[in-house]
Amino acid sequence: MLRFDELRAGAPEVVAGRAGLTAPVRWAHASEVPNIAALLRGGELVMTTGVRMPTDAAGLRRFGLGLAERGVAALVIELGTAIDRVPDALARVADEHGLPVIALHREVPFVDATQRINSQLQAGHLELLRRVDELHRLFTDIMVDGGGIPELMKLLADEIRNPVVLEREDGQLLYQAVHARDRAAVVGEWDAVRRGLPSAPPSCAVSVPTGRERAQGRLVALAIDGPLREITRPALERAAGLVALATRQARQEEVLQARARGDLLANLMSCELSEAEIARQLTILGFPAGVAQLLPCVMVPSAPTGAEHGPDEIAWTMVWQEVRQHLTAQVVPAIGGLLPGGHEIACVVGLASVDQRPARADELARVFAAACRRHLGTADAGTLHVGASIASWTKVADELREVVDAAAFRRDAPDGGWRDASIPDLDRLLWQLRDHPDVRAFVQRRLEPILSHDRGRSLKLLPTLEAFVVECGQKTGMARALHLERQSVYHRISRLEELLDTSLYDEDTRLGFHLALRAKRMMDGCGPAE
Repeated sequence: MLRFDELRAGAPEVVAGRAGLTAPVRWAHASEVPNIAALLRGGELVMTTGVRMPTDAAGLRRFGLGLAERGVAALVIELGTAIDRVPDALARVADEHGLPVIALHREVPFVDATQRINSQLQAGHLELLRRVDELHRLFTDIMVDGGGIPELMKLLADEIRNPVVLEREDGQLLYQAVHARDRAAVVGEWDAVRRGLPSAPPSCAVSVPTGRERAQGRLVALAIDGPLREITRPALERAAGLVALATRQARQEEVLQARARGDLLANLMSCELSEAEIARQLTILGFPAGVAQLLPCVMVPSAPTGAEHGPDEIAWTMVWQEVRQHLTAQVVPAIGGLLPGGHEIACVVGLASVDQRPARADELARVFAAACRRHLGTADAGTLHVGASIASWTKVADELREVVDAAAFRRDAPDGGWRDASIPDLDRLLWQLRDHPDVRAFVQRRLEPILSHDRGRSLKLLPTLEAFVVECGQKTGMARALHLERQSVYHRISRLEELLDTSLYDEDTRLGFHLALRAKRMMDGCGPAE
C-alpha cells in the first residue's frame, strides 16, 4: 500500500517496526482519538496527524503498545500539523513489537488515501465493514436519542440473530437481550457457557471496560438461535465501546441488574414454566433453593408516572437496592427488580413459615418507606402490595400476577403500611371487567337518564346520586358532602327519583346504582373511590 500514489505523494518513510511491513491490512482508518486502540479489532492501517497523541514518554509507550497488542497493521503519521518528527519513545515500542510506523513528510488527503486502500479489499469484506459502521451509527443514534443499554443490546441481538448477555466484571449477569429464544433459555445457556460445560453453545465474547482501575466485564453472544455470523465480533466490539461509556455513568450497573431481574419476574408471569425450570433460573441468579415459603410483593408509585414526569428508573432502582441490602443483611432470601416501564418494583421474599407474613410485610413496608424518603423525597411516594404466602414457584407466578393487578389501583396504603393483595377486592374486579360489554351496558342503562339530564346543565344530579349511595340515603351526611341545606337535598332526591322512575331507598336499587357508579369510575380510568 505504500506504493499507492495516494501515499507516495506524502513522501512516506518507515521509521520503525520494519519487521511488520508484510502484515496484511484489513482496513484503513483515519482518527485523532487518543484511545483509538480500544476501538479497533486488529489489522487496521491507522492514519493520524498526531494531534491527540500523548506527549510524554510513558503515554507514548502506552499508546504504541495498545496499538501493537490490538494487532494494528501499521501507524501512519502525517508530520507538520502537530509534530515534526516521530517521537523516539513511540518508535522504540514499535520496533519492539513489529508495529510499522510510517512518517508522511508532505500533506496527504487522508480521505483519498483511505479510499484507495479500502477499495482494494474484497467486496464481501467491504460490505461487512459498511454494515458494522452503519451499526455503530445506529448504536450511537440510540444513545443520543435517549436510549440505553437495553435498547442498544436489543438492536445488537437482532443484527447478529442471536441473544447477547452483558456480564459484570465478577461474572454476574447484568442484562440479556433475546432474539428468538426466550429469556429462560438464554439464562440457562449463558450459565452453561459461564461454567464451561460440554453442552454449552458456541459463543463470542468481547471485553467491556467497566471503570478505571477495575476488571473488565464482557459482552457475550450465544449461538442458540443460529450460527455465529461474520458480523458478530465486529458488531460486539462496536457496541462494547458505547456500553462501556453507559455503564460508567452513575448507577447504570444497578439499573441494568434491576431491569434484568424485573424482566425475569415479568417473564415468569407470562410464561408457563415448570417448578424445576423456574427454581433453576433463580438459583443461577443467587436465590437459594429450599426456601419454605415465598412472598410476592409489588411496589408501585402512589401517583401515575410517565416518561415526562415522576421519578425515573434510577431513583426506583436505588429504592430497591436499599431494600435488598437490608434483606441481605438480615439473611433474608430475596430477588426483585424493575418491571417493564421502570417505575414498579416486583420482588419475591423468602419466609421460614406462613406465620412470618404479617411481620415481614410490616418490615418491608417500613424499609420501603425509608428508602422512598431518601431517594424520592417522601415516604409515601409508593405503596407496597403484598400477596399471599406461597410454597411453590409456579403458584408464585400466578400470585404475582394477582398482585400486579391489585397494584393497578394506585391507592395509598392504610396508615402508611401495606395493602393486602390476597384479599378479594370489588374495585379490582370492576377494574378487570371495565371493558366488558355487559358491564358497560349495565352502567349505561342505570345512569343514562341522569347523564342525559346533566349534559349542558350547570345543576348536575350525578354528584347527588353519588352522595346518596355513599351516605346510604342519610340526608345530613349528604348535605354536608354536597355543601347544601337539607331542604335542597330533599328536592334533589325527589328529582332523581322522578328521572329514574324508582325509589332510591330500595336496597337493591341503591346497590345497583352504587355498583354502576363505581364501575363508571373504572371505565373513565379514574381508579377506585376510597
